[in-house]
Amino acid sequence: MTGTSFTADSLRLDGYVQHYRGMAIVRFAVALGLTGLLATVAPLSFSIGFGLLHLALYACLAWSVEVAARHPDARSALSDLTVRTGLIVFLISLHACWMAMEIRSVATTSVLRTESGLLIIGVLMFTALQVHMSRLGYLAAITPSIGAMLWIGIDQKQQMPSAHFGAAVLVFVVAVVAASWRQQSTDRSLSKVRLALEEKNFALTAMVAEAEAARAQAEAANRAKSDFLAMTSHEIRTPLNAVLGLTEALHRTRLTVAQKEMAAGVLDAGALLKRLLDSVLDITRIEAGKMTVETAPFDLRRMATTVVRIWTPRAAERGVSLVLDVEGLPDPCGLMTDGGKIEQMLVNLLSNAVKFSPRGGAVTIRLSASARADDLAVTIEVLDQGAGVPAEHRQRIFETFEQTPEGRALGGAGLGLAICAGNIALIGGTISVDDAPGGGAAFRVAFVAPAAESGEEAAADYSAPVLDDARPLRVLAAEDNAANRHVLRVLMEPLPVILTLVEDGREAVEAMALGDFDIVLMDANMPVMDGLTALRAIRAGGGPGAATPVWMLTANVFEEDVARYRAAGADGVVRKPIDLAELFAALSDAAARSESGAVAAA
Repeated sequence: MTGTSFTADSLRLDGYVQHYRGMAIVRFAVALGLTGLLATVAPLSFSIGFGLLHLALYACLAWSVEVAARHPDARSALSDLTVRTGLIVFLISLHACWMAMEIRSVATTSVLRTESGLLIIGVLMFTALQVHMSRLGYLAAITPSIGAMLWIGIDQKQQMPSAHFGAAVLVFVVAVVAASWRQQSTDRSLSKVRLALEEKNFALTAMVAEAEAARAQAEAANRAKSDFLAMTSHEIRTPLNAVLGLTEALHRTRLTVAQKEMAAGVLDAGALLKRLLDSVLDITRIEAGKMTVETAPFDLRRMATTVVRIWTPRAAERGVSLVLDVEGLPDPCGLMTDGGKIEQMLVNLLSNAVKFSPRGGAVTIRLSASARADDLAVTIEVLDQGAGVPAEHRQRIFETFEQTPEGRALGGAGLGLAICAGNIALIGGTISVDDAPGGGAAFRVAFVAPAAESGEEAAADYSAPVLDDARPLRVLAAEDNAANRHVLRVLMEPLPVILTLVEDGREAVEAMALGDFDIVLMDANMPVMDGLTALRAIRAGGGPGAATPVWMLTANVFEEDVARYRAAGADGVVRKPIDLAELFAALSDAAARSESGAVAAA
């Protein structure tokens, strides 16, 4: 065994156990060999006595090690083992040197005397390993062999080859002690460094475990928050659907000017509440990492023109004019990216700019793009003439619920810019704010997207459904909420529609088996049988009814929800609160499919 095979652990119990266990096993075998050699030069009784005593000492050493290894308290075991092993090794060293001196005293040849001296040297080298365990034990272990060597070196009665033998022995002893002591200092320093590193690693591992636990807890909290918001969204959208649906129907009736203004006020307030609810859900999904990118080709120039056209009358009501500059864009400007997120971002920026601009001011929307191989590098700028954004707030306003004092005074939830930042980050772009020329704030969005072909079809206008009065549209609606059924009746009452209402998914499946419908509007959450199960049953039922268009009419409109509806065979989704444009689009699509089917049958 070498001195460096255990020194890395010499400050710990496992290092002591490893060292002394190995010593006991190896030296036990060596002791047997020495006993056999001793029997060739000494009386048999002496050899057996020496051998048994030597073996007994190593047995004690092995026993002490095993007791310490099984001790429940490592610190106490290490302390006890240090004392016991020091004493036993001292006795082993003393006994070996005594044996060497006895051999020397009975030796009849110079060879035996030399071998006895080598035996003492071996004992010294062996006990020098004790330096790694304990300084006091080391001194005790090497004392017998040093004493024996010095005795031999100064014993003038023995015939030695040289008068300088004693000096040589002394030099040898000093060299062994110095080397082993230096090795001890180095090895113990390395042991301390290793222990310190292990403690730091342990602390780091504990910190990592704590961080992992905190992350898991945060993810669980995010999931719980998302689930809570999803449930809250559904519960809020259901009554909000009744409020907006009935108010919309009321607004379309013959009312006085004052009554129309009041109905319009309810619609505006309801729409604001709906936008706020959508914003909260969007920012929650962004923070939870559940927002995904839906890549599809779209025309950036046409989208910007449509958004500005829609917002122009709203801005005019606040005395603000809109200026659209698309000279820097190709015509058409097709991109392959998530157009919905870019549109939402532009709407949020435009809404903020109109809100902050003073009456008589102007908001400029400037878009430009430059070609980069097969991509387009796009820049969108929205410049207002408001008070601007102070430098200390320019990073903070893109965080959730953070606003400038001016923004807080004008109202708002502090979610719009956070959603913009989240959306642009998802598509790999950046958003920033600076001072606009002449005062105000200049918001800049930059991203790169692949160029794509863009269709020339204009967006369909579903302000009123395209239906044939001569052939009423047969509509089956499954809705468990009585208020929402009433909303559907009121909204479809002016239309050439034959409406059949059922209260759950099973009734919808039974109605489809008995009747012939042009479209099914299916709620998602219903008792007895939910909408998704009913949809699958309709598609699996076979016959003409299996191909009937089914649109989910639901408040559960997360992306994963819509994906599940589509996978089950839904033709589309109409969100609650009911968006008339979406509802009329679904009815018009069903009417067109019914007409084409009738023509094909004829």
